[in-house]
Amino acid sequence: MNKKNVLATLAIFAISGGLLAASTFAVLHFVPTSVPKLYGESTQQGIPEMTLANSKIPVLKVEAPIPATTVQEYLEQTMTDEDIQQIYHYFDDIKVGAEASNRKMTDQETKRLKVLKEQYNYEGIRPQKPLPLKEGNYSFYLDLNKATYVYPERLLTDEELLQYIDWYSRVNFALSKRIVEPQPDTKDISEADALAKAHDSVTRLFDVDVSKLKVTASYNKFGPGQIGEWFVLFQPYNVETLQASGETYFMYDVFIDSLTGNVIDTTLFNSNYKRTPITAVMKEQISQDHSWLDAAKSIVREKQGETRKITNASIIEDVKYDQRGIVAITINLEDGNKYITELRYPEKTLRCLLYEPAL
Repeated sequence: MNKKNVLATLAIFAISGGLLAASTFAVLHFVPTSVPKLYGESTQQGIPEMTLANSKIPVLKVEAPIPATTVQEYLEQTMTDEDIQQIYHYFDDIKVGAEASNRKMTDQETKRLKVLKEQYNYEGIRPQKPLPLKEGNYSFYLDLNKATYVYPERLLTDEELLQYIDWYSRVNFALSKRIVEPQPDTKDISEADALAKAHDSVTRLFDVDVSKLKVTASYNKFGPGQIGEWFVLFQPYNVETLQASGETYFMYDVFIDSLTGNVIDTTLFNSNYKRTPITAVMKEQISQDHSWLDAAKSIVREKQGETRKITNASIIEDVKYDQRGIVAITINLEDGNKYITELRYPEKTLRCLLYEPAL
């Protein structure tokens, strides 16, 4: 997984703001061992009924005031040193890879899990009891000694799903204490500057208002030279509820060189966009259609505001772009720097703008 995918995944799937840990990936992506038949309806326990097939899904309000999470405070108040050491012991001495299970979650359970996770984060909904962590007379539990989930032969209740969410929130909280996050050096631009540059780039390129979106910023260092970069993600607060309901939503991510302050990558993600793979016939038509080059130049000049002279524009030949339905165009500048515009086929709309400084 490349650095962009790693950062984006961490930002999107973190259980709560600031709690980033390797276990985050496991929340919705554990590997089950077997899958039995589908079961009957679950019994809701103390949570309002949710209908996931239509607009009755509860949607978090993102108008002012912006929702705030209390998960950090809740975990600090309720988790003991013993709880934390138990998690360390589990991940250091017992757990190998992903947990096993007697079945995997159904699509219905996964959708409800997404909605409940946001209610856990932003509405303060908590399970009545913690997830059982040993074999016993429970319908749903995690056997820590065997690193195995045991599911009932029915759909999980909301209470059980909340127990699952709460357990991984606690795991993230404990493991985050072990993470030493890289910090910007004095020569790097500040987080405030990075946020301002990201905001400017997204609003300029895509003509959108991101003021009501959740913004996450992280600083990382990559490669042998430990080059610093800021990563900024804009996403809806209710992104997982939107995922569960199949509604369209947009996210924007921005990478910024922390030394120069150059925005090197601004990308739009459309949850329900349908790709149109580019065939050999289409490629031939595109190569003879100068409007693609004109569109790319227009974005660099008018949207990006580039004033340096464009010396050349050419379509990048790459089967990976063809498979993704992207026409990528290199825009060379007079001083040796260049842009790469990724345009969606057939609309010619911008998906991503990359900036590559001259070496």
